Amino acid sequence: MSTDNPMADRHFLDPIFKEVMTLNFAQLALPVETQVEISRLPRTMDALVILEQTAEREKVHAQTAFNYFRVYNQIEFKGKEDPLTLDEYNLIRGRSYLYLGEKKISASLMTVTIISARQPRNVLHHSSLDVKWELESKGHYKSIDLFPVNLFVCNELELTKKNYPLLLFATSKEKFRQFVERIIGEDNLTYIYYASRVEPEITKEILKMAGKQSLYEKQLQRIIDSMGIDLLKKMTPEERVRGLTVSERLAGLGIEDLRTLDPEEKAILLQLLDQPDKTQS
Repeated sequence: MSTDNPMADRHFLDPIFKEVMTLNFAQLALPVETQVEISRLPRTMDALVILEQTAEREKVHAQTAFNYFRVYNQIEFKGKEDPLTLDEYNLIRGRSYLYLGEKKISASLMTVTIISARQPRNVLHHSSLDVKWELESKGHYKSIDLFPVNLFVCNELELTKKNYPLLLFATSKEKFRQFVERIIGEDNLTYIYYASRVEPEITKEILKMAGKQSLYEKQLQRIIDSMGIDLLKKMTPEERVRGLTVSERLAGLGIEDLRTLDPEEKAILLQLLDQPDKTQS
């Protein structure tokens, strides 16, 4: 996906980013809020993950890239054509402090994470009077502050499963290709689905080179063909994934219907992509 319009880029990638964050935490049976309003000003956080239980935080620390999460965890996304500037950084911090003040919580209970598709050089290397950074790991920076900010640069991250939700948004063609080659090699249908939405041409090309394009399309179509919109409307998300085969859960839903589902519902349904259809075995 390429665009010279920052707003177009944000409108295109933001919904995908929020879906991926919802899926990432839904796989751990943890909720995530998106578009979280703060104050009476027209300001929202991209995502907020609240982990009130120690066991929840330990699960996130062990199974995701966010091994520093506390109770309240703000996540912001900056895409290719919507770069992180010092002004944007200060606005993000401002939203953090507004949230702390309105909710009357301690800064020691909150973390701030910025996911940047590319390296924000001015913020990282030319704003030392405003913010200083330490390198935590490859692609992960942390500000030196009593209320630190964690910055992930997608283009610099290692190809590990914990980083998959972030590698989707790498703007480096080489990094994105490496990521897609990895998930295709693993037959990771969920992330192939998301990669095909972010960079459809690159994903299609690599699928074709791997000789898996028709197989992937058939597997995805099998799920879509078997989805039932009437059944989905009558069932709770929990009921849709309990005690039913894939075909029974999802009978007759079209691709447009799939795209209009809520992020939480879609996160649950996308997990079916990694499950075999026992009705066809």
